[in-house]
Amino acid sequence: MNKFKILSIFTSGLCLYLFCLLFFFPQSLFNDFGIEGSEIAYFLSRRTSALMLGISVLTFLARNITHSKTIQAISLSVCVSMIGLAITGSYELIRGFVSSDILISIFIESVLSISFFYIWFSDRQKKSNI
Repeated sequence: MNKFKILSIFTSGLCLYLFCLLFFFPQSLFNDFGIEGSEIAYFLSRRTSALMLGISVLTFLARNITHSKTIQAISLSVCVSMIGLAITGSYELIRGFVSSDILISIFIESVLSISFFYIWFSDRQKKSNI
């Protein structure tokens, strides 16, 4: 099984889990990060869950793609999304808004970002060597 397929399946499952958490149980996520929830926070959480569902569907359906440019586009897009989440999580941790429990999320997001970047970059390198 190729790296892109494995990473896509893992990312799809993770984002599906996050969709369910953000949509159905936002208060538990807020509690985990040491944030007091409110109606506006829960509203934004449910809206954000749609983005997680979209990434889940995209990465699941893309798992068997063999077209190089498509793999590159998806890899770079997910890479940017994950590094964005890692950076914002780090920023909120540094400013003291969230608890250190967010470090697990930051770690997973960073690993996914680096992994998708590696796939994007290595596929790009293969093209330039031909």
